Amino acid sequence: MSQSALKNVQDIKITRQQKNQMRAQLEDILQVHKMLDSRIETYQQQTDHPEYRRFWEEMKQRNQQNIQVVARYMVMKCNR
Repeated sequence: MSQSALKNVQDIKITRQQKNQMRAQLEDILQVHKMLDSRIETYQQQTDHPEYRRFWEEMKQRNQQNIQVVARYMVMKCNR
């Protein structure tokens, strides 16, 4: 993308209504990820085999990364 095209994309105004809608949708996604985090934790605690426990830990780490990405985006792009 050329510099002028990039500048034009950056200059596009997003309305307050659109930001509020996006923020509400992202808050919903965050709630789902937090619920998933809790469920993964429960399953991990119920699991005895070390290999399976490691898998649950990896899942939990990836989910935490997703939570951070969504939260950061919400702060930066939706003024939250």
